[in-house]
Formats: sequence, structure tokens, C-alpha cells
Amino acid sequence: MNPIFVDTSAWMAIVDSGDVNHRPALSFQSELPDTSHLIVANYILDELYTLVLIDLGYRNALDIKEKLDRMAEARILQVVWVDPTVSTAGWSVFERFNRDKQWSFTDCVSYAVMKRLGITEVFSFDHHFEQTSFIRRP
Repeated sequence: MNPIFVDTSAWMAIVDSGDVNHRPALSFQSELPDTSHLIVANYILDELYTLVLIDLGYRNALDIKEKLDRMAEARILQVVWVDPTVSTAGWSVFERFNRDKQWSFTDCVSYAVMKRLGITEVFSFDHHFEQTSFIRRP
């Protein structure tokens, strides 16, 4: 299995046809090998559901949650629940890197999750991942 972490920016680009990265996101999504294992932290889902609610409305927020739940049930998507250990590691990343960066706490927790699981690739349009050792796709 090829694990790839999926960031909020990728999910938003997929679901929002008005997003500037909508076409590249759909293209990349369609090119993912069947052996890819998508991973997301529950903090990403928090951001996603909130953004979809604000930008696309209540019904769309419910729809994306249902779709992601089905993906998790089919084992296409793994949701990593942030526990105190990961949260503390995320805060350490926040303190260490944000002297000259502006990474959100969710970005820092994502970093901690990826490091913990040995994930090297991230599906994201967020340039903050380029400031790390991770490979940002597309």
C-alpha cells in the first residue's frame, strides 16, 4: 500500500467546483493507483466540514461527511484520531517551526501524524508542506 496523507486543501479542491485547484485535484485523484491508501487526521475533517458548511452550505457538508464515512468503511480512507501524544507532538512542531513560518496548528498536527506513520507524500495545495521533508502532490 502506498500511504498518502490528504490535506484540507485537497478535499476542498475536490468538492468545490469553484476552487482554483478543482481540475488539478480531480485529475490527481483519478490518477491515484488502486494501491494508494488515503490517510487523514480528524483535525483535517474538522476544518473540511467547517469550510464546506461556510462556503458550500449545510447539505454539502452532510454529503461530504457521508462520502468520507463510506470511504472509511471501504478501507479506502483511514482516519487517524489525534490523541494527547500526537497533539503534544504537533505543539512541539508548532513551537519549533513557527519562528519564521505561519503553519496552523492543524498543519503541525498533520506533520506529527505523517512523521509518526512514516508517510512521505501529501495530497495538498498548501505550500506549507513544501517547507518540510514531505513530497507535495500534485
